[in-house]
Amino acid sequence: MDVSKVAEEMCRDEYFSYYLYKFLARKSLVSKSLREALEKAAEDEYRHYLFWRGIVGECSSKLLMLKVLFYVVMFYLFGLIVLLKHLESKEGDAAKIYKEVTGLRPDIKDVVEGIAIDEERHESVFLASIDESRVRYIGSITLGISDALVELTGIYTGSLGAFENTLSAGLAGFLAGVAASISMGIASYAQAKNEGRARPELAAFYTFLAYIAVALLLALPYFVISSLLVAFIVMLILAVAIVAYMTFYVAVLQSRSYLREFAEITLLIFGVSMLLYVIGSTLGNVLGVKI
Repeated sequence: MDVSKVAEEMCRDEYFSYYLYKFLARKSLVSKSLREALEKAAEDEYRHYLFWRGIVGECSSKLLMLKVLFYVVMFYLFGLIVLLKHLESKEGDAAKIYKEVTGLRPDIKDVVEGIAIDEERHESVFLASIDESRVRYIGSITLGISDALVELTGIYTGSLGAFENTLSAGLAGFLAGVAASISMGIASYAQAKNEGRARPELAAFYTFLAYIAVALLLALPYFVISSLLVAFIVMLILAVAIVAYMTFYVAVLQSRSYLREFAEITLLIFGVSMLLYVIGSTLGNVLGVKI
């Protein structure tokens, strides 16, 4: 291991963390307790940065702002807890590096061990200070999204063989989505109440909201595109994008494999879609019905 290269990388990472924490602390969505924790963490990260810079000299990077922009987008798309959990997942590698560095440079062992302790404290304080409703009700949200994706992509795929215009297909899918979202919300409420969970009405609301949001997004191409095939392709692209978003969110929160989750749900959606396309085409030809 080249200690100078590792120190330079650590230097850049600490400055990035300082810059990111300062940015997050200024956001109005952040609670007072979390803002204080972020500001304290930013001070610690800047002190760590000065330590590593004292070893390697200047360590600025032209890609710093690009990296910050990436995490800012993640913050707005996924929320603070997913962002911090994602950063936390990278700290395991840093802990191994700290251990190797102290073995090669015993003279900085105490300082590096102090940095490692600071990093662990940041994680525990951050996660203890966060209270995001969408995280507490992630099961209800996932239920609504998953069910909507499977049912509605199936309906739209079946419409290729039963409908002649996009407006009819879009209305059929959206109305089915509205009815199903209400049904799913009621089912979610009953399930949460039977399980003795607090605020079952919120579980119902998040399930309903997730379902109706997916229903609206998947119906949108059919209302703005005249070609049934093109609208269907755009709908599938949106469905895959929603799957990618949902699986990344859950995978980060629960420390699961993102690619495996994404592949399983995507294959399920396409499998159901193909089956319903065959059924829709067969019924359309047998009954001679075209809407």
